Amino acid sequence: MHLWMDVMRDLEGVMADHERVFDAWAEGGVDGLVIGPLVFNQPKLLKGAKPEPSGHPPTMTYDPDSAVYKRLGVEPPPPPEPMPEKRKLLERTLQAAKERGLTVMIFQAQAGAGPAGPDAGYFGDVRAVAARMVDTLEHYPMADGAIMDGPEWGYEIAPHHMNRRSYILDDLPEHVAPECAKLGYDYGALVVAKDRLCNLLHRLDPRRVRLHAGGGFLGGASLLGNDPDLIAWFRFRVESLSAFLKGVATYLRSEMSCPVRLGVGPRTAAFAPLAGYDFAELATFVDILLPKHYFWHRGFDGLIGTVYRYVETLTEWNPALTDGDALAVVEALFGLKLPGVQDRGDFESALLPEFFERIVTQETRRALAVVDDSERIVPWVDAGRFPHDGDPMSARDLKLLLEASQSAGLTRFLYHHAGNLTAGEWTVMSELCGKRWEPRRSQYAPPDRLVL
Repeated sequence: MHLWMDVMRDLEGVMADHERVFDAWAEGGVDGLVIGPLVFNQPKLLKGAKPEPSGHPPTMTYDPDSAVYKRLGVEPPPPPEPMPEKRKLLERTLQAAKERGLTVMIFQAQAGAGPAGPDAGYFGDVRAVAARMVDTLEHYPMADGAIMDGPEWGYEIAPHHMNRRSYILDDLPEHVAPECAKLGYDYGALVVAKDRLCNLLHRLDPRRVRLHAGGGFLGGASLLGNDPDLIAWFRFRVESLSAFLKGVATYLRSEMSCPVRLGVGPRTAAFAPLAGYDFAELATFVDILLPKHYFWHRGFDGLIGTVYRYVETLTEWNPALTDGDALAVVEALFGLKLPGVQDRGDFESALLPEFFERIVTQETRRALAVVDDSERIVPWVDAGRFPHDGDPMSARDLKLLLEASQSAGLTRFLYHHAGNLTAGEWTVMSELCGKRWEPRRSQYAPPDRLVL
């Protein structure tokens, strides 16, 4: 198996010592670097604390090329603070990676887009997003391409969840209406259907759950009221996201001076359709799919935590439902049946060997099914002390996760992220992908920081 390493909030730390770090990573089997967002002085979000101050405001790493934005008809972002020494060091770092034969991908190359970018609402103007990506990749020609983390629609139903942007029932703001019309959907009808879904989820009858939840597609449709406008809402989410990402891909291929690869990071296969991702469609125009192999409890984006929140929320909204009823609803919606989990208490020990054998294998195979080359599926993998603010996943858990993925046909993964890498994780990954790390003999030690 092969490994890419993600360098995120620890940009300056890796830049300052990149020769030694790259040597150690290469020995452990790293053959690719995913780096970004390209922002100096990024605030380090520490677990249980305020962001760690850098002493300087965050700033982008290069001056925008106004010609790129003019060509695409959008306003460029303002130039950042120069910081010439850091800029030179970043370019030396990227060049050193290429000289070692590493694949170099820019993460969130659209970061710092102009006024019409993602911060403008919805997904942002596709031209503004693409212009910024073209500008970034042209400025750093040593990069092989770009990886986008999102955009996506929400897939959580817990209104109290820390990752509020993922709350599905807030997911039809008024500025979506023009895109609905463009794609042939009635915005008002979708809003009403979404509200009906909200009401239905607050009025689930145990008898109907027990009748329909195990009834396949038709049973699941009956459970959700056989609502055609609800199905239309789900389809709009997929079509709108696919159209946006296809637009980005089209601009990259027409505007770049040389070919680049585009990667997109969807949710794991079970949650992907609800978040708006159609793996099969994306595989027709995206070079690399990076599904989230995130499986922890609590925090955000972990599969076990998301299932738990569905159970918790549905039983709070419907006191007559048992945990088993709520789990049946989850299985009907997502096809997930967690081994050994029958009630909320079981989630605390859900990472059984059977979980990796069944769930991780299933999610890996589903992703691989849409591509002709396994190298086009590169899942994000996170574990360690607090993955995405979630419960710890041990080195043993990581080993089981990677072994199950490999047995299912996976040949490459992306570790998120270098700043949080622990000794246990690095030992497991280096042994699987290269030469096992020997701490007493190596000049490198994983940072093991608590940075989101």
